[in-house]
Amino acid sequence: MGYFVKNRRLQSGSTGVVLPAGSSATRPDSPVFGLIRYNTDSGFVEYFNGTAYVSLSGGSVAYTVDDFTGNGVTTVFTMSIAESNAEQIIVFVGSIYQVATTSYTVDGGFDITFTSAPPSGIPINVIHTT
Repeated sequence: MGYFVKNRRLQSGSTGVVLPAGSSATRPDSPVFGLIRYNTDSGFVEYFNGTAYVSLSGGSVAYTVDDFTGNGVTTVFTMSIAESNAEQIIVFVGSIYQVATTSYTVDGGFDITFTSAPPSGIPINVIHTT
């Protein structure tokens, strides 16, 4: 028989908690903020942050940064890593965070397209996590 865990202290030592598990396809249809589960596809524990599922990796996160410089005209830049979803990258123009799909889009390949040309001489940083 199981226990309802709310406000209950778990025993220390050789005990543990079994998390709900399943593939990405079997995620709950109406998740609530803070939901935690084990994703059998990725092999990571993930949580729902109110908008999307986020994986908890077991170690350091590797990342790649593409650096560009705006010229006031160019809106399309070629990244070093292909991205299929604009929300999988973090983008800054100068020190200003850019909102995915509002400020830029990706084409499923190596191109990032800004909705307006970044100003001349301003650095552009595209951060990919791998």
